[in-house]
Amino acid sequence: STTLPYRELTEADTGRFPVYDNTEVTEIPAGSDRPVTRPDGPTPGSAARAGGGGDYLSNEIAYRATLLRDRLGLAKLPGGHLHTPVLQFGAGNTDPATGGVTDPEFERNRADIVRQVRELVRTAVGAAP
Repeated sequence: STTLPYRELTEADTGRFPVYDNTEVTEIPAGSDRPVTRPDGPTPGSAARAGGGGDYLSNEIAYRATLLRDRLGLAKLPGGHLHTPVLQFGAGNTDPATGGVTDPEFERNRADIVRQVRELVRTAVGAAP
């Protein structure tokens, strides 16, 4: 489990992108060979196949870091996992043959995401005991 203050992070007005506490996981339960999707996180002894954000490498890294933290007895060490929105190009910059590397909408989205992540970190630190 995360040790971040997820309620504060999801409820705080940190920016224009919504913040969700997505605990859904696809796992293979212990003693089974079939994957199941559970809305409220993994069960003990299961093998994770995908998290709420998919089956990306970042999820695997978060799972391993959490497991290491817990096995070292550091359950109070702040830790969690955050997916940022996918950066979008402007409406006129979607064709790879004619589009640019960046555009004003892309730059605005990137700046807003960076600002919001900073605000989420401030919120998490402010909620720490």
